[in-house]
Amino acid sequence: MGVNLPKDNTLAGFRLAKVKHALKAYARTGHAENFFELESLAPSRMEMAALYEELLERKFIDPEATSYEQYLTQAGLAIASGKTRRSPLGTARRVLDELIVRIEQMNKHGAPLNLVERVWLFGSVMRGQETVGDIDLAIETECNPAFAGDGSRSTRLSELVDQAPDHLPYFRKLYWHEEQGIFGERRHPLLAGAHIGSDELKRLGVPCQLIFDRSRGGRVEDEVSPRHPDSQGRSNEMSAPRELPDLAPICSVPRPMDARWMSSHNADGRVYPRRLFVEKRTVPGFGSYVMTDDSELRWHEWCPVSLKAGGFDGVSKVLLKYHDTWSDPKGREAASLVLKRTIRDFEAEIELRVELSDFDRPRRLKPKLDRPFIHLCGMVAMLMCGDIHRQTMRLNERQIHKMITVDIDASRLPDELRDTAPVWIKALLNELASPAGLNNSEIEPVD
Repeated sequence: MGVNLPKDNTLAGFRLAKVKHALKAYARTGHAENFFELESLAPSRMEMAALYEELLERKFIDPEATSYEQYLTQAGLAIASGKTRRSPLGTARRVLDELIVRIEQMNKHGAPLNLVERVWLFGSVMRGQETVGDIDLAIETECNPAFAGDGSRSTRLSELVDQAPDHLPYFRKLYWHEEQGIFGERRHPLLAGAHIGSDELKRLGVPCQLIFDRSRGGRVEDEVSPRHPDSQGRSNEMSAPRELPDLAPICSVPRPMDARWMSSHNADGRVYPRRLFVEKRTVPGFGSYVMTDDSELRWHEWCPVSLKAGGFDGVSKVLLKYHDTWSDPKGREAASLVLKRTIRDFEAEIELRVELSDFDRPRRLKPKLDRPFIHLCGMVAMLMCGDIHRQTMRLNERQIHKMITVDIDASRLPDELRDTAPVWIKALLNELASPAGLNNSEIEPVD
């Protein structure tokens, strides 16, 4: 009874089948740091960050939730439970016929503990839609009178449990024989909507059709009933039917990418180069950090003075730090700077403006053009690359062509760094940005 996901829609450049997979994966733990390392969804963490940002903006996930039931919003649950594959009605009817044959065989020859008494069909197959996502069934069972005597039911249960695969937990073994008899060795994907028992059908209070009745010899084809005979109508305990959320492209320009996503949302803000980009890069490398007001400072040997000013939300303002504690435990080469980002939407272009300031080193050491500074420039380019990717995906989905311009303001850096920083950042940005990902947009540096 879930929603159907249209094939042609995309979110952040991902097809809805991938988005569904992503939401189901997030729902398992609710931890962002695990989500960003899912290699099956995207080849790079930058693309995962763009997807995560889209899920947040569309309110499909709730990062503040504290329980499994709340990690996904109702809109997110609708996508996660949605159906991405549609099958012809004829295929569904064939699968349904095979199911009825197995049930008849199990009732006659399987010696089950419970006999299938009635099978109720509802949903899209009952309505005769041309294509269906799955087959909605309620399968009612009753105790087999052959095992009604004292001790015979327990004996037969033990026999069936012994036949179940050893790897199954005990409670799964109790129902293994029944499920095998009804659904076969492998349940067909179209039978995902088939359930043993009719409680849900009764609570739904939807139209249904009796298609199997053991007391009348098996197969039947009754008229469609407004609801199950024992149903009192839709239960107040049943949540409202899920509806497909609005998947139309968002018209507004995305905000800057949260810097924490690019660091896998680690508590200390460390940037791990693995899977940061599709191709392996040396800059930014080990020892790079993106720090915000929420960063765990206990993991840092050196904290820049500028962090005390606060206001580091990771979006408009972030503190970038480089300190390789393995090769430089005393922090003689450590350095940091503050990055501010704004994005402006004009008629023919989107401007990404970055402002660099508050360069800092431990013990007031003098600024210099060295390896730590190039890693700082690499982190700036890394975040700008993420912003460009996100802007490009949004433009592509809206089918709009605009120039993406980059404006780097380094006027508040020390004299020794002011002229070189924009040159290094633009060089690294050209190296990191994937031309294949730009599609209909162009990047133009602005001095």
